[in-house]
Amino acid sequence: MNSSNSFNICPRCGNSNALSAKYCSRCGGQLKIPEEPVVCHKCHTRNSPMANFCRNCGAVLKVGLETKICPKCGKEVDAHATVCVCGYSFVTFQQTQPLKTPVRETAHTVAQKPSKTVAKANTKKSSAVVSKKGGRGFAIGAMILLLLFAYLAFAPVSAGSVAWRPAFLTKLDRGFVSNNGYAWYGGNYLYLLIQLFTAKRGGGTAPAVGSANWLLAGLTVVALVAMIAHLAVCIARCVTSKKSKRVNWLIFTMAVLYTVIVGLIVLFNSVQFKFAVVNKIASLFKLPEGFKVGYAIWILPLYYWIFFVYSIFAKGKVLKEKK
Repeated sequence: MNSSNSFNICPRCGNSNALSAKYCSRCGGQLKIPEEPVVCHKCHTRNSPMANFCRNCGAVLKVGLETKICPKCGKEVDAHATVCVCGYSFVTFQQTQPLKTPVRETAHTVAQKPSKTVAKANTKKSSAVVSKKGGRGFAIGAMILLLLFAYLAFAPVSAGSVAWRPAFLTKLDRGFVSNNGYAWYGGNYLYLLIQLFTAKRGGGTAPAVGSANWLLAGLTVVALVAMIAHLAVCIARCVTSKKSKRVNWLIFTMAVLYTVIVGLIVLFNSVQFKFAVVNKIASLFKLPEGFKVGYAIWILPLYYWIFFVYSIFAKGKVLKEKK
């Protein structure tokens, strides 16, 4: 009796052919070309891929023509399968990750499986779309808040015959500083810088307002540039609906810097120190005679702190949407 370990048995007529034969010598039917050996689950002997029984112990290797027996768990699997449902690999003859669902793996199903890179890219794309939700609302809210801070910080008491600020508001905040009862705001400092520029070009002398006022003028200009840039970002986000993906640490740095400088100006113009070294440092932050510090001076650091907290809330909402 011919053994299927030595011959390639024709599945149509049962004729024994050589293992290298591609077609049956009796009926001309196409023979299955061996691809991998079949390992006996009982004695672990490697047999011909076409063998139905182990050549060493006689154990059943196949059930039917389209299946084979897994040597690890003894289950019947597809003849073309390379990995059993238990995780045994017929190619490497070792244990791999078990399949969660017993599915017959074919070349067609493997080709349809997306790669990890593609799946990760699809996940990022979908989360990026979700992160745009509510971006326009945050931008509009930030723009309104920004314009309010710009008005409070820069609008002077009056310009010519036009009053820019209500009298009760000026009486309440007393400006950045006040000179003989007249409150100074950011607009006044911008006008002061214009006077300095025109005086130098015309060969005149700049007004004597003290180092603290020039320091406040510099802070005012930086804040104005930051607000203009911030406004441009808000307008862009209103158009694109995109939100910030990270907390704005630059605004946090500016908030700390403005708080320290404004705090030193308030401190050295409110408290007198006996130490010469401290008084020398205090002279850099001292206002001239007749100037007093107002409450509106805190608007500049407050602007940065408010928008730093605002960026935290915006970032928090993005994280919540991604979950």
